[in-house]
This record gives sequence, C-alpha cells and structure tokens, in this order.
Amino acid sequence: MTAMTGDNIRPLRRPESDQGAPGRRWKTNWPAELSTARGRTRCVVVDISSWGARLALDAAVDLPDQVALVIDGIGTIAAQIAWHRDNTIGLRFLEQQGWIRRLHAHRLDPASWPSAAMAPPRV
Repeated sequence: MTAMTGDNIRPLRRPESDQGAPGRRWKTNWPAELSTARGRTRCVVVDISSWGARLALDAAVDLPDQVALVIDGIGTIAAQIAWHRDNTIGLRFLEQQGWIRRLHAHRLDPASWPSAAMAPPRV
C-alpha cells in the first residue's frame, strides 16, 4: 500500500459549507414567477438545490440570461439561466441558498414531525 499524496485528492466542484450541500436536489411543486425587465412569467419549481433549480413554464418564452425567481413566502432569488429546453429551464443561483438545505433537514428530522405522524398505524 502506498502513502497518499496531495496529487490523489481532487477538490470538490462546489465545496460543502454549512449553508447547503452542493448538488443535492429536492423534488418540489412550488408555484413561482420569473421576474425580468420585460415583466413576470408564471412557472413551477420542479426541483431545487442550494445552487439552482429546474422550472416548468406554461409556454416557451424568450427570456434574458439574468432573471429573478420569486417564490411566495420565500422571496426573490437572483439567478441566471443555465439551460433552456422547450418549456423547461435550469437556473443557476448567483448566491448559494442555504435555507433550502435547512428546510429539508427540518422536514427529514422525526423530532420536528407532529405527534400524530409518530403514532403507530391503527389496524
């Protein structure tokens, strides 16, 4: 067995931080809007990570590279369009969104579930 050297270690593309896990996508079905200088376009957030999101649009729309994703109850997130296919687009957030990881960590923590969810099923 040989000793490991620094040459054998590859850095992460997006280093993990306490604000969110890179690359972890969460399935969603959140109504939202894309805001541009030309106006607003309704969409649905299909999945989201701390670095970006996939959106479904009602119809194919010509959008500028820089947009803002507006989610009710969350706020506005500055983003740029990473890719666009038919009525689906991918966004890259300009800043990492740590609230996404915290939200899902809370959802997955059994201690945060209502007591009815912890009760054994009735037979």
